[in-house]
Amino acid sequence: MKENIKMNNGFFLSLFNRFGLHYGFVNSGMVIHFDNDDACRYLSLDESIKNFKLDDIFNEIIGSESEIRMVLSGDKDEFCIAGINRFEQIGKIFNLYFIHHPYEDYQAVAVIRDMTDEALFRQSYQQSSNEIDLLQHELIEKNRDLDMTNRELRESRDEMKILNYELEETVQLRTLQFKEKSELSKRLFLQTVNSLMYALEMRDPYTAGHQQRVSKLATAIARKAHLDDTIIEGIMVAGKLHDIGKIYVPSEFLTKPGKLPEEALMVIKTHPRIGFEILKDIEFPWPIASIVLQHHERIDGCGYPYGLEGDEIMLEAKILCVADVVEAMITNRPYRISPGVEEALDEIQKYRGIKYESFVVDACLSLFLEDGFDWE
Repeated sequence: MKENIKMNNGFFLSLFNRFGLHYGFVNSGMVIHFDNDDACRYLSLDESIKNFKLDDIFNEIIGSESEIRMVLSGDKDEFCIAGINRFEQIGKIFNLYFIHHPYEDYQAVAVIRDMTDEALFRQSYQQSSNEIDLLQHELIEKNRDLDMTNRELRESRDEMKILNYELEETVQLRTLQFKEKSELSKRLFLQTVNSLMYALEMRDPYTAGHQQRVSKLATAIARKAHLDDTIIEGIMVAGKLHDIGKIYVPSEFLTKPGKLPEEALMVIKTHPRIGFEILKDIEFPWPIASIVLQHHERIDGCGYPYGLEGDEIMLEAKILCVADVVEAMITNRPYRISPGVEEALDEIQKYRGIKYESFVVDACLSLFLEDGFDWE
């Protein structure tokens, strides 16, 4: 049997690859020769090049050249550089062995043993062990704290009973006081809102009660649509203040009989923005200023002041819009006689899903046609 067996035998090559082994031959000039592409691919080297200087591809050998030369000369059987970490560059961790084995023009075999999975497993295992140790330490500390806390709790149990009794009495008293103050604050708040509403209606007797009626209809629509009570309450307040911006519109524009000139209409159309400016700094529990700003917007973008469309318009403003249109059409104005309830309902039915939100229109129609909505 021949002493030297060629290393590129297919069986041995597949066996090497299976166990994460790659090899090359090293000559006395410290040049390594790879006679197969697998080792080049493993090290991410150019597969068209077969010979490389050792220190060009393994800079980890720097400082160990004398040991490698001893292997090449036969003074040493083998030498290993363990744990070469190329994980960041090529995702590999390996050991590099130099074994004295003369073969043709070469004096040693360099064997690369892949240690990536093993190293990662050890790292993961060590990390898990450290975490377990840390958790155990924390658990011990927490148990100590718990024991101390339990002792303190047992010692202060009677005091806690007395304190709890006193606390219950205090909470009941404070809750009652808070409820009374909340009810008083709410009454004062609604009185202030009503005062603002009446201040505007004093300037425009033809629309006296308009904001109150719009608020009532909008609230009924919101309730019919099963909205949250908090939203409904916000819609009620916004309805009472939605035309507050008209306080800055000259009263002769508001009370002038007949058709208004274009410049007067342009002034009147500023009232949502003026209303927003008046209300924006008041800390309401609801976005009242924004609702007032958007109550003349239409979902097809034909409204004002910004021509908002669809979901750009707040839900509360969509409800207020329909209530405002219906109330305005069933009420006499200086510039026209009321077309009546039937015409008002025909208007919102005609533009359902075009100008007005569909479910809002449906709720409003149901109020009048099924529930017999009463303004009073």
